[in-house]
Amino acid sequence: MLFTRLRNLYNENKVLAEEYPLDQYYPLLQNFISKEVDLGAEYLSPYRFALSFSKPSKEAIRFFLGLTDSIDILEQYYKYECDECGRINIIKDEEALINFKCKKCGFEDHLTTSDYLSEVKLLFKINEELSEEVKKNLKDNPLSKVQESSSAVLEGGADIDVTFKTAEELIYKDGKPIGKQAVDRDERMKKYRDIL
Repeated sequence: MLFTRLRNLYNENKVLAEEYPLDQYYPLLQNFISKEVDLGAEYLSPYRFALSFSKPSKEAIRFFLGLTDSIDILEQYYKYECDECGRINIIKDEEALINFKCKKCGFEDHLTTSDYLSEVKLLFKINEELSEEVKKNLKDNPLSKVQESSSAVLEGGADIDVTFKTAEELIYKDGKPIGKQAVDRDERMKKYRDIL
C-alpha cells in the first residue's frame, strides 16, 4: 500500500521525486513508519527520521512537507500549547488557527499573528488506513526489539517539534517548491497575516 501511494505521489510531484529518489527513500520511510507505529505513534517526527537514517534534519522536514501532498500518506496538523491553561491543542487547518479556541479553558485568539506563530508547531499524521495496515503487518511479522529506536533516544523532551518558521523556510529550494499543498498552505497563511 505505501509503495503504491508513494509511487503515485512521485508521479505527480516531480520535485519530490527528484530530490528524494523513490528507490532510496521508500525503504527508509517504510522502515521508519513500521518502527514508529510499533511504538504507538500517530504522528511522525522528521527529526526522528533524520536521526534514524543520518539525514540532515532540514532535508527530512522538506521530505515530510512533500509527503503531505498526498493525504493517503501524511496529513499536516498544527500543535499549540495554550498560554492560559497549558493544554496541547491539535489544530487541523489554518482556519482553526485564525479562530483558535482552547478546548479546555476557552481561550480565544488569532494564532496567525507573529506573536503566536513562533509557538505553533507542525505535526505530520500518518494516514489512518496506512497505519492500520502497518499494525496488521506488525502482528503478522513483529519487529525485532533488539535495536534501540530513535524514539527511545529522543525520549525525555529531547524530541524537537517542527516550527512554523522552519517549515516556511524549507518550502522552496533553488526556487522549486517541495509540494503543492505546502505552497497552498503558505499562501493561505500569508493572506491571513495580511488581513490581521
